[in-house]
Amino acid sequence: MRQKLLQKAGLLSLMLLATGVFLSGCIEEPNPPVLDRVTSQVRFVHAVPDGPAVDIWVDGAPVATNVGFKGYSGYLTVNSGNRFLRVVPAGADSSAAIFRQLVAVRSLTKMTMAFFNSVAEVNLLITQERFTYADETSMLVDSTDVKLINLAGTGEAYSLEQKIDEQTSKELVAPVNAGSLSAYNRVAAGTMDLFIARSNGSRAFEFNHALSTPGYRYSFIAVGNSGGLEVLTLQDEPTN
Repeated sequence: MRQKLLQKAGLLSLMLLATGVFLSGCIEEPNPPVLDRVTSQVRFVHAVPDGPAVDIWVDGAPVATNVGFKGYSGYLTVNSGNRFLRVVPAGADSSAAIFRQLVAVRSLTKMTMAFFNSVAEVNLLITQERFTYADETSMLVDSTDVKLINLAGTGEAYSLEQKIDEQTSKELVAPVNAGSLSAYNRVAAGTMDLFIARSNGSRAFEFNHALSTPGYRYSFIAVGNSGGLEVLTLQDEPTN
């Protein structure tokens, strides 16, 4: 029995050597296979406060160039499957990437990929729109959906509030921990004063936003650090 096991192990080793696969190493720059005509829609967000303007590469080519902090792309067509992402200082060779990661791109859907934290340790957060998005929102006549993504470098949890007056407010999204996101919450459509609130209830950043188109979905992304908090707004139409 032991001899048979050794024979099998030796055969496996020969097969791996013959195909060029070595268990002692790994491939730093993979070249994943591409399935023709199977694509997804992906947008990219630069939320690294101390990061330079960057080019974002998918596999062997840049798909978005010179994206500065707080910048983001529209939805881009990306081949589905396992894709190799690199974030490279704008205009530099891909070997100078500050971020490298193999990611799974689900077919026939819409995704947001946001880079955050710091240049020393860039992190990636991925969100995905549900396939039933248009069906879920097509019947809305007076409401919209909102979501909070907390990519601020402060380490604090934040909530999204509607300002009623200087003393009172209405919570739209419960506190979200750093590096995380909420589910969508449904709110009445309209133009309203909003703010990002700290855990103690104080207002970290106030802004006005028109949520006046029923059926749309809005992602509010808290970015920045202790030197200043800001909010990016991404919008999704139900028919897209």
